[in-house]
Amino acid sequence: MRMVLEALVNGNDEIVEHFAQAKARWTRLLANASTVSVDELAEKLTSEQFHFERNCGGRYLGKVIMGWSGFITLYSCQNGYEGDNGRLAYKLAKSFANSSCSLEVKHAAKKAAEMYHVSEYAEV
Repeated sequence: MRMVLEALVNGNDEIVEHFAQAKARWTRLLANASTVSVDELAEKLTSEQFHFERNCGGRYLGKVIMGWSGFITLYSCQNGYEGDNGRLAYKLAKSFANSSCSLEVKHAAKKAAEMYHVSEYAEV
């Protein structure tokens, strides 16, 4: 994430485009995510990693963006999690953990899940 922040501070316009690409992809990926199991979503995440690497800044940056941008897509600073997005974010965190994504993606997703407090939406 430091790489992302440094790019922003240095005025790198490409980083904004990478996140816009990621948001578009996540919007599509999460459209029916509430109807699939954690394991099914985990499989989908695994198969999507290459897309993020290829379209969101390269191998390293794409992994970081993948891990963070799913949660960013579900959360609004003004409104928090709307509707079922909190539960979906928790499901996404579990799916990342169960996926075969790289350790870098899983680490980024874990950090994002912590920052966005998804554990508060764990089913009790």
